[in-house]
Amino acid sequence: MASASAAAPAVSFQPGRRAPLRPRCTHSERGVSFDPGSAFYRSDSAPGRDLAVLAATLHRRRRPDPSAPFLCLDAMCGSGVRALRYLAQAGADFVWANDASDALHPVIVGNFSRFEPVPPEGQRRWVVSHLDATRLLAERYLRREYFDVIDVDSFGSEAEYIRAAFLALKIGGLLYLTSTDWRSARGYGGKCSLSSYGAYIRPVPYPNEIGLRMLLGGAAREAAMLGFHIEPVFSYYAYHGPIFRAMVRLCHGKEDGISNYGFICHCKSCGQSQTFGFDELGQISCGCADRTVGCHFNHSCRPTLDRSST
Repeated sequence: MASASAAAPAVSFQPGRRAPLRPRCTHSERGVSFDPGSAFYRSDSAPGRDLAVLAATLHRRRRPDPSAPFLCLDAMCGSGVRALRYLAQAGADFVWANDASDALHPVIVGNFSRFEPVPPEGQRRWVVSHLDATRLLAERYLRREYFDVIDVDSFGSEAEYIRAAFLALKIGGLLYLTSTDWRSARGYGGKCSLSSYGAYIRPVPYPNEIGLRMLLGGAAREAAMLGFHIEPVFSYYAYHGPIFRAMVRLCHGKEDGISNYGFICHCKSCGQSQTFGFDELGQISCGCADRTVGCHFNHSCRPTLDRSST
């Protein structure tokens, strides 16, 4: 994976498409006006978008080469409000807004055209497409078009896009992950979480934390299979949905996975929790007086030096 070229990704346009009418701006989020049209939009999710814009802004300023074009991709953009905020507030030089539904084309293009009209000549700062997210990301990788920030606001336990997203991401870039799979986080969808994230979850008293660890663990596994590792930037849980989101940074080289990937053990007797590595399997027990009660095991990602967490 090499660094991106100095220019924004090449884009092919469909000739003859009628320019959409600019939509009425019926909504405003943090000063950015837009029309959601028929797309799903939830104002309660604004804090998650705030964190993404903040992280992207800081990442843009701290890059090794701040003068290089700052490229963002929103793989499931809906009305385009997230991508629009990357353009308007995070200082993105180019934003790719994609949504699988081409019925949203007039809404997305109208929102962007109102903020940043298409120049008659020269380099445009945004493009809209309607492709499957995994296909779009894979095509960007095959064309060697790499992005500084990739945002995937998926639904349920969809995780097949994670590997393709890492491939289309610059080394050191940020990937914003999403899961709304509350059943798996609460231990009611073990087979689903195992196939999507490589984690078998059992019911524990702290499912919100487990849901975030499940998401991070799946990302860590996918990165390791590509020869990389991740650094969590932040994680965010929202009660509506519920929604689990995590921002991770893609880093060169494999880390010692044993220190970051393991098991969480919750004792049904005393209520204490401990973390254990793969090398400690067969030695797991609780120090409480009740030795007859077993433990619930949860397979998830855990931070380095988290061996003493309870």
